[in-house]
Amino acid sequence: MHLYFFLVVIVSLSCGSLPASDISPVSAALATAMMVTAWVILSHVAARSVALYVRDEKIEPLAGADWLEKQLAAFRWIGLGVAVLCLAGFGLARTLESIPYVADSMFLQAIVLLSPGIVICTGTWSAEHSYGRMLKYTKAGVGNHIGSVWMSFRSGMAWLVVPVLMLLGMSDLVALLPISASATGVVTFAMIAGFVVLGLPWMIRHLFKTERLDVASSDWVNQLMDAAGVRRIRAVRWNTGGTAFNAMVAGFVPPIRTLLLSDRLMDELPRSQIAMVVLHEAAHLRRRHVPMRMLAVLPAWGAGALITRATGNQSWSLVAGSVIGILLTMLILRIVAYRTEHDADVQACRMAVEIASKETGVTDVPATYDEAASTLASALMRVTFDHPSGRKPTWLHPGVAERIAWMNQEGEGETPVIHSFAESA
Repeated sequence: MHLYFFLVVIVSLSCGSLPASDISPVSAALATAMMVTAWVILSHVAARSVALYVRDEKIEPLAGADWLEKQLAAFRWIGLGVAVLCLAGFGLARTLESIPYVADSMFLQAIVLLSPGIVICTGTWSAEHSYGRMLKYTKAGVGNHIGSVWMSFRSGMAWLVVPVLMLLGMSDLVALLPISASATGVVTFAMIAGFVVLGLPWMIRHLFKTERLDVASSDWVNQLMDAAGVRRIRAVRWNTGGTAFNAMVAGFVPPIRTLLLSDRLMDELPRSQIAMVVLHEAAHLRRRHVPMRMLAVLPAWGAGALITRATGNQSWSLVAGSVIGILLTMLILRIVAYRTEHDADVQACRMAVEIASKETGVTDVPATYDEAASTLASALMRVTFDHPSGRKPTWLHPGVAERIAWMNQEGEGETPVIHSFAESA
């Protein structure tokens, strides 16, 4: 989960807790549209300026790409503040109760609240495509432009936005049922639980463009997962257009969970490194890291609810509770994510040794902890080779050097042959 996407969604929706005002919805919408449009234009101006510098050979292409990436990242992060300005300052979020139909639908309210942030982010993706078109890195045409922006949304923000909208839409439908308030609460809870366990993994699998692995790779991955004690999981090839080294598991209930392995990972990494990446994902499943992360946020929002109740009927009660909930969620998720990533690395190395020692017939699996740690370290270095910034710590992932050092530390007496990787990181 990218921190920026998380904050766009959670902060935008939290603005819905602002107290209502008598601001005209039309005025708020017009002011928001003008501000967001100006921000999108600025993103395109920045992309065009950098493209002209590169085309006129005033800067090198790689330097230009890096420069544009930093500028658009700044536009996105500052744009988060712009979105809050539109929702809170211009009053768009405070007029929801006065808009027909929107006032009675959480789904429609969420669309209004999310629109400024999503449009600003979409504008930066559009600017990136325009940059590539100007330098002939990508094909021209409206269809290609729309497709590029859609793919950026689909591979990033969509898997967070779409589930939220679907849940709120289903909640609206439940509210229309002729049942009591208590029954509505029970049905809503059951619906959310069912969606998280069953619907969300299915949706994520279909949001990403996937296809079947070739027969040999599919058999090998299935054998490896079986040997790791993870059965009844579907492994698929995740088509990213050769742009990403990545692997992830969607779902944690055996019948519907899916292992996604990106095209570049399958095509460019040797089998032994792929094995360690797969075992890392298997460790997440065996150690129940996914539900652990989901449950970890409950205390944060519980604390937010207590703050809201403790402050009584103050106009800022809901805002204070939301802010506390967001901050605690970020803190708790970071702590839990770092611990589970380190644990998955160590458990993957230990599983590799166990699989090799039992002679399961699975090929290309490191036979010792030291060899497994070295192979996983090599994979981590390879997948971040094109993007050295990916080796640095992020919100939910410790840095590559830190992960390698942790694996060495947990080796307990094994020869730390992978120090060179940590130093090069």
